Amino acid sequence: MENTTHQHSRIWYILGGILSIFIGFYAMGRPGLATLAVTQVVGIIALASGIVLFFAAVFGKARQHRLYDFFSAALRIAVGLLLVANVLKGVLLLTLVLGSIFVIEGIYGLVLGLKLRGKNPAWGWVVFNGLAALVLGIMLIAQFPGSAIWAIGLLFGINCIFTGATLIAYGTALPKAQEA
Repeated sequence: MENTTHQHSRIWYILGGILSIFIGFYAMGRPGLATLAVTQVVGIIALASGIVLFFAAVFGKARQHRLYDFFSAALRIAVGLLLVANVLKGVLLLTLVLGSIFVIEGIYGLVLGLKLRGKNPAWGWVVFNGLAALVLGIMLIAQFPGSAIWAIGLLFGINCIFTGATLIAYGTALPKAQEA
């Protein structure tokens, strides 16, 4: 049973890695377009989730956190509208958010990779991915706002490539891995 589980997981990690690398190269080749696309997609998701949360607050049965739900819905709707209606301001906002995400992802990757040391042969890839994400995040924040229009797409693409390579390495090593 465990071999079948590892085999299915392995396939999904490898396929996810290949897709991530493909998306990464496309984003690097068209960084301005990728920046605008990422901004629009995040705006649409924020707006949609805000609307759903608003209806949950109005029609939901849980009264304890209704005020929190209204506040969260309003925040999501406002951010979603900002990103969709004013793409340039949205790009600036997302530049800071993406830089912060990369820094946090990088720190998490470094910690996780060191935790996997001795348990999974791909631990070095996880550390390398964490270090790459951390460096990309610091670069993005340090160059703000000058390179925001192309940096999100380019850095998103680079991060996708590193993440894809890590997923492929992790999936390939999965049959030899111990439980972490």
